[in-house]
Amino acid sequence: MDKNSGNEVVEELRSVKMLLILQALAIGCQQKHIAAALCVSEATLSRMFPKGFAKEIAKIAGRPEARA
Repeated sequence: MDKNSGNEVVEELRSVKMLLILQALAIGCQQKHIAAALCVSEATLSRMFPKGFAKEIAKIAGRPEARA
């Protein structure tokens, strides 16, 4: 495997990780639980998305607790 191919694999894995995080947020997982599962701090997870993004995902997913 050449270096360029390796970089593509890393980018693909990052994309999959982001999709899994978004899915977890959409089904109602708390950021602290997602961060713990990824072995990162809550601050690191928060920096991955714009401010208020998790609440917007909850609204889109139609979770009632996000509508208040």
